[in-house]
Amino acid sequence: MKKLSLLFLTVIIAVSFVACRNTQSNPYELPSGTYYMVGEFEEMMTPYLYLNFDDYTFLMGAGVLLSYAEIGSFVVKENKITATSQSTVFVFEIKNNNTLILIDNGDNEYFKMPNNSEYVLRES
Repeated sequence: MKKLSLLFLTVIIAVSFVACRNTQSNPYELPSGTYYMVGEFEEMMTPYLYLNFDDYTFLMGAGVLLSYAEIGSFVVKENKITATSQSTVFVFEIKNNNTLILIDNGDNEYFKMPNNSEYVLRES
């Protein structure tokens, strides 16, 4: 009975360790939501980045009226967000809890945002 209990406890600890290890964290406590590029744009044509910290997915587009958007997942490491879609990788530097700076636009020829663009969370 002791061996069975010890085996059961070992399995529980191993599963807990693996589950905790694969859980992403949000050390900067960034909120999920839509971050809009700072600049002068026509209404509904402001580039945006939507981050979902529940499942670590993103959606990035050149404006809500345009049908093309990059969709994928992201990771937060150090003070950077690396967002990966099927066609490219974007890297954002975390400036503060509601501002991101695009530091690497990837290499997608159809979807180019200027490097060093600032994206600010807009409260709904």
